[in-house]
Amino acid sequence: MKTFRLISIEVLEKAGDELYNREISIQDGLIIDREIDKDRWLIEFLIPKSYYELFQENHERQQEIVVQVRITKSTNPKATIVAKVNSVNEIDGDINVILIGNLVNREREQVEHMLQDLIEAGYQGVSLLKKFKEKNQESFY
Repeated sequence: MKTFRLISIEVLEKAGDELYNREISIQDGLIIDREIDKDRWLIEFLIPKSYYELFQENHERQQEIVVQVRITKSTNPKATIVAKVNSVNEIDGDINVILIGNLVNREREQVEHMLQDLIEAGYQGVSLLKKFKEKNQESFY
């Protein structure tokens, strides 16, 4: 296993038709590459109790969430992880959250290349979106 310092974490949220990243104010955190499972990561962080409902609701529903994390230093690129909330625990007026998830390999160039290939193959509009989702699902597993 490899352990890294968690610098920042953002949760992808939907508001109407828009998607945005909600930055979470972490007090401390770490991220562990479990190495026993390919691309399986454990993320643990201490945050203000004001985030309790966000994480507890996802924990109770066992819903996957999409997070973007930055490790080691603030200049490193963000990594995208699809995770489930494993636990939410109160600690001295704050909360400790543990997520377990899979690293999503979605480098911008790969996505743009996939879209370019689909457009060149004649896909457009709804059929482009549908085919992109199919291809993206294939690359996820």
